[in-house]
Amino acid sequence: MHNVAQLRRLREQFSGELVIIGVHSAKFPAEGATTNIREAAMRRGVDHPVVNDVDFKIWQSYAVKAWPTLVLINPAGKIVDTQSGEILADDYARKIAALIAEAEAEGTLDRRPLDLQPERMTEPRRPLKYPAKLLAVRQQRSSEHHLYIADTGHHRLLEVKLTGKDQSGRIVRIFGTGQPGLKDGPANEAMFHDPHGMALSGLTLYVADTANHAVRAIDLQANTVRTVAGTGHKGHGRFEVGQPTQTALRSPWALWAEKNILLIAMAGSHQIWALVGEERLGIFAGNGREALVDGPLVEASFNQPSDLDAGFGHMFIADSEASAIRAISMGEDPQVMTVIGQGLFEFGDVDGQGGMVRLQHPTGLGYYDGLVYIADSYNHKIKTLDPTTGEVKTLVGTGQAGHNDGPFEKAELFEPEGLAALEGRLYIADTNNHLIRVANLGDRTVHTLMLHGLEQLGLTFVPEELQEVMRLDPVRVGPGEVEVRLNIKLPPGYKLTADAAQLLKTSLNGQGMTHAFEATEMPKFPVNLESDGDLDLNLTLYYCQTSDRRLCMIHDARLILPLTVSEAGEQKVTITYDMPRPSV
Repeated sequence: MHNVAQLRRLREQFSGELVIIGVHSAKFPAEGATTNIREAAMRRGVDHPVVNDVDFKIWQSYAVKAWPTLVLINPAGKIVDTQSGEILADDYARKIAALIAEAEAEGTLDRRPLDLQPERMTEPRRPLKYPAKLLAVRQQRSSEHHLYIADTGHHRLLEVKLTGKDQSGRIVRIFGTGQPGLKDGPANEAMFHDPHGMALSGLTLYVADTANHAVRAIDLQANTVRTVAGTGHKGHGRFEVGQPTQTALRSPWALWAEKNILLIAMAGSHQIWALVGEERLGIFAGNGREALVDGPLVEASFNQPSDLDAGFGHMFIADSEASAIRAISMGEDPQVMTVIGQGLFEFGDVDGQGGMVRLQHPTGLGYYDGLVYIADSYNHKIKTLDPTTGEVKTLVGTGQAGHNDGPFEKAELFEPEGLAALEGRLYIADTNNHLIRVANLGDRTVHTLMLHGLEQLGLTFVPEELQEVMRLDPVRVGPGEVEVRLNIKLPPGYKLTADAAQLLKTSLNGQGMTHAFEATEMPKFPVNLESDGDLDLNLTLYYCQTSDRRLCMIHDARLILPLTVSEAGEQKVTITYDMPRPSV
């Protein structure tokens, strides 16, 4: 997980010489499916080629013994270095630089670029991208229900007001620009990087800003963001705990708040940390070793803890890499115990009681109404744990990845990572489906949450490389004011949604305007010109499947329309844009 960021830095530093090929030798069965590897690569921002080494043939041929292992190969195909464990880009860069110098001296270095396109470039833009964690709250002074969504792949957080008996929700606020980074300040200028878990304390929303290795705080009244722990850099070696904002953290993944205490599931260091009053920071539980060891807080070991919640006199923890659920007794002598799980290499999909129960990489949980609800991610299920009996039951999901609403036993999910319960409903971050699902615990049915106010999402950062650029055929127009109409044709099976205003930004000779139009109308606008020029059209369309209007996407396109001025030209012109079919 941590090596991905370091490899990205190395690829940028040696873009003309270094070729990175990932070899995925799966530990978990779900990780061996190419479809799941593709999703994981896009989710983690992996842009280099990845091989599915499902039978461990490459692993064995290179005598690999541990995850992760880096093998450095020279242009002649010979292994020059093998290193297991996490790396630092700055340290490893010296090895690469030396190898480049040697190859250059020998004349074996080939700097011809490879024609590779990252898989993410083929994906349509969606309202949500790999949403990871949720927080459901009832507003203090009203009966309104609000859902906070960690829109992880878009590096932002959304506040959604639930409506229509919680069947749908309207986006009321966005925190973050949508561009990865670390920046405090007003909510619309602040930047996050892969945010995950959240916790609410009064009017402060705390956020586990995972890839920034930081904990952020959003003042919901002032609508501002500040950093309360972490330096923005991953901690290495032995921790040196000092002031919270001067202490380097390792991938904080989830949070839990009570009064002035904030507990942090520190996945990267296999520990639970505590932030007290935003002034004191330290280790609450775990010795930092990746293992399944119970006992006193300082002696216990965890395995990438990914979520936590309190109930039944205990703090329950999703200990994902061991496919375990752990618990910490909250009495005078706190002890760590294993409720479900047998070790790092014991996993599966088995309900029941005691040692027979198996999960597969659970990354989310929540305590509600006497039960622990578990996001059993790699089994594509939601399960329940009764802490009084230890019994585990499948609640939602068939075990197959998919997207189907309906009765619990027929509904399908795709690697759900987070969940939150509120007043008889379970909200599920259906991560690889890029959706929020709602499980009604009363009638035992699942539906997909419909989001309204999608036009607000268009105000956030859209990478240029994700925009389609199309140069249209020249159009001859008359001098002076010309009316331009845009005829938008969607592919069969899709329609523009009436739940959001469509946006068109026009620019000609340095003069720009923004036009909003409804799904049922053809946008038209005037332009004024006396000489030839290029009309720049930036289009943002919000559209859904005709058969299921909850499955919506966002399409961005940039059109260049050359206009030729002639006395014989038309004063009204219509141009047609055929939107390509999304690759879903």
